[in-house]
Parts: sequence; structure tokens; C-alpha cells
Amino acid sequence: MPGSAANHNRAGNAMTKERIGFIGLGAMGLPMARNLLKNGYPLAVAVNRNRKPVDELVRLGAVELASTDEVIAGSDVICTILPADAEMESVLLTERALAGVRPGQTLIEMTSGTPSMMKRVAKEWQARGAQVLDAPVSGGTVGAEQGTLTVMAGGDPGVLERVRPVLDAMARKIYRVGEIGSGKAIKAINQMLAAIHMMAAAEAVALAEKLGIDPSILKEVIGASSGSSWMMANKLDGLLKEQFEPGFKLSLMKKDIRIAVSEAGSDLRLDLAKFVLDAYEQASARYGELDFSAISMRIRED
Repeated sequence: MPGSAANHNRAGNAMTKERIGFIGLGAMGLPMARNLLKNGYPLAVAVNRNRKPVDELVRLGAVELASTDEVIAGSDVICTILPADAEMESVLLTERALAGVRPGQTLIEMTSGTPSMMKRVAKEWQARGAQVLDAPVSGGTVGAEQGTLTVMAGGDPGVLERVRPVLDAMARKIYRVGEIGSGKAIKAINQMLAAIHMMAAAEAVALAEKLGIDPSILKEVIGASSGSSWMMANKLDGLLKEQFEPGFKLSLMKKDIRIAVSEAGSDLRLDLAKFVLDAYEQASARYGELDFSAISMRIRED
């Protein structure tokens, strides 16, 4: 049963570590929340659409509160990793959510959203005395499980240092990349490259299969050559076996490429990114709920 903010406060008082509220328990958020619990942080969560991750975290020691608004009001540090801008707005910018924001709190916002939405959130939270860190992550679900993510942090250096122990529980590498909005910007650039590299790797694997190249030889030789990439090294087996359990959904990758293309505006052509965005948009209707590596299925379509 849901608890209360007061219960979370009592849990926090029993420990020396700050009370963490975690919002966004999807494929990335759930293992990240687990790692916070493993590192001894008092954790509060609230159910949204899916009870399963909440029940799991409660079994591991988390406190369930009745709403995300209560999670915000009852936590010292709030970590959010949501699908997109719309969820950032509906979770973080409502009157009820903002009513719980107070001086001394810190928001660690990890969504792959737009820089402009991040700046809106920061403005409202900072106006109420909270500190804000723009901190999207990379490393996929494996990195989330193992606590080896890369954090791209935008914001005040002092805020980053204050919450670095929290980030250390979830990540291996933490970079300060600039001011608020810079984290979202560099994440969009990373996702643009990841999407392009994924399509290139998928086409390379398809061609290798057609030409009868042994996959293990392909992986070893390309991995030691100038055509090597993270996608080829880490996605080759899944491509060959057509195993596309998400991971990171193709529909979300489409959203991230669109952010990159949109941020370029009319000043930059970004022809390759636009071509890849079109391919992901076409594939999304059939493969949107699969891992983004399912873009490879498009190669074999009639």
C-alpha cells in the first residue's frame, strides 16, 4: 500500500544519506533505482502505469508514496528519467508538483528531452529555491543494470559536486558539459550518432551475411579496423539473431533524432541525420516498441 511523505521522512532520518525520490521506472529507470537502493539510499517511488517495478522496489526496501507529487515533496533529491518533454511537463511543472518544491532540494533531470524544456523546468524549480542538474545518461540498459552509465551533466559545478555520490551509485563516468540545457543538447548529439551508427552497422551485417562472411570473423576484424563502432561491437549478435527486445525503444530513438534535427533548425543541413530520421519514422509504425536495432528489419523489407 502507498505510504506517505512522513513515512519517507522517518526512513530518511534513520540513515545518514539523503532521501531520494525516483520518478520514471522504465527500462532504464528501474535498474538505476535498484542501484540507489543497493548503495544504501532511502528511496521513494510512486506508481504510474505499471505496478511491477514499484512492487519490486518496495520488496527491496523502497517506500511507495501515493503520487509523484508526494515523491517530490518528500525527497531531498529527486531523480527523473521520463519518456519525453510531455512527461517532463506533466510531472514537473504542474501546480501540485511545484507546490512541493522547496529550498534545499535538488532535481537531477535525466530525460532525453529538449534543451528548451529543460530550461523551463530549471527556471520554475530554481525560482522556488531548488537546485537543478540537467543530467541525461548513456550506456543502455546494460549500463543501467551494472551502474556503469555515462552522465552528461549541465548546470552549476557546485550542484554537480553535491550530488556526485548519488550519481556515482548509478554511473561510472560523469562529465560536466556546460550550463543547464547542455546535457540535453549533447545527449541529442549522442543519439543522432547512435542512430546513424546503428543503421550503418545493420547494413554492414546484412551485406556480410549476403557475402557469406563468418560473423565472428567480421566482429574481430572490423573491431580492429577503421570501420569499428560501438554498435557493431555490441549489437552484432542481436542483429544476427533478430533479437530486438527493448533495450531502448525504436520509437524513443526516433524522438531523440528529431530533437537533434530540430535543434539544428534551418542553419545546418544535417542531411545524414534527416535521412536516418526518415528511416526511423517509416520503421516506427511496425517496430516502434522493439529495440532501436530493429531498424535492421527495414533492410529486408520488400
